Amino acid sequence: MQRPELTQLIDEDGDGVADVYRTVNAEWGLTDNYHEYAFGIVRDSEGNFYGTLNTSLSWVGWAGSSKWDVGRVHDGKMGRAARYRGWSFQVTKDGRFIPWSSGMRSPAGIGMNRQEEIFFTDNQGDWNGSSTLQHVVKGRFHGHPSSLMDHPDFQGQDLNAIAVDTYRQLRTPPAVFFIHGDLANSPGEPVFNETGGQFGPFENQVFVGDQTRSNLMRVYLEKVQGTYQGAIFNFIDPMQSGIVRNQFDKHGVLYVGQTGRGWRSVGSQAFGLEKVRWDRRTTPVEMHSVRLTTTGFEIRFTQPMSEQELENPLNYAIRHWHYLYRPEYGSPKVDPTKVSPRRVRVSHGGMRVHLEMPLVKNKVYEFKLLGMHAQSGGALTNPIGWYTLNRLRLDNLR
Repeated sequence: MQRPELTQLIDEDGDGVADVYRTVNAEWGLTDNYHEYAFGIVRDSEGNFYGTLNTSLSWVGWAGSSKWDVGRVHDGKMGRAARYRGWSFQVTKDGRFIPWSSGMRSPAGIGMNRQEEIFFTDNQGDWNGSSTLQHVVKGRFHGHPSSLMDHPDFQGQDLNAIAVDTYRQLRTPPAVFFIHGDLANSPGEPVFNETGGQFGPFENQVFVGDQTRSNLMRVYLEKVQGTYQGAIFNFIDPMQSGIVRNQFDKHGVLYVGQTGRGWRSVGSQAFGLEKVRWDRRTTPVEMHSVRLTTTGFEIRFTQPMSEQELENPLNYAIRHWHYLYRPEYGSPKVDPTKVSPRRVRVSHGGMRVHLEMPLVKNKVYEFKLLGMHAQSGGALTNPIGWYTLNRLRLDNLR
């Protein structure tokens, strides 16, 4: 994948060096605007490719020229100065370009699981209150309106004349919010741990790095009323440079591609490649997942925890808030509200705790577990988790 095209690299003489670079497809638009990145690729079992396209930096105050001031909606920062900016796309195995979903701002990473479901990360900014992980479905609108210039249902319409509430109704909420500043600033590529247990107790969870903070995060996803939502946790913090790309090998080793160039990163190196492997002996003391129930949340752990500590309601600092959906850049945490569990119930020998509490849709719930220890004696490595609650569970948790 390159900014202008999807390219096939052909090694004709078998020496491990490409001899021919063949354009597979270049049907999206591109100008000399630096922010028009192209991300990907992933490929399905039928041979189709998928990628994502960045919007154009269109605000004159940043871009430095009015020539890109196209497609900005409600005076946002990003626009659409060329075709299909802010879209995901499919390139078929015979090379045809098909627009797939719209409304992306800066979709800096794309990943696919074994069910061939596609997810991408989007970076905080205009129309993005905080960075997100989102499920890609053909025809879906992810929230940034400038891309609708290329949508057949909006041809000839003035996008600035459409109200924010209308866009909000069209938008599919993110599966998971990254907590800007506390956890992430610029998330990169999501990869699925489908290693058959070779990467510890986190099978089927998603691993995402952050370019600014140089940390690696993990995400637990669940379907509620047919739509993905879930919890996010810090995992390794920091690594040596900003994390952009990740890949598991067949042995369950995670390779982490990094750069601090262009934007600064917390890590000490300008760029790097590191690998993360499980030693096959140590079980880390972590919240494995936070799961929604009909009456609250259930937290599951990787090791049996002290039941006495789990049973104490004072050991939980819980609050929720929401982010504004608006054309302004980013959003504060709006209406942060403390929540106290009405009832705490421990089960499975300290491997699970159920917290009964009021549930409010369209909120991010923060769980801080204070002074918690495993029965083996170790403290929680990462004692904070965040759950994005879009839909309520109507059936019993199994």
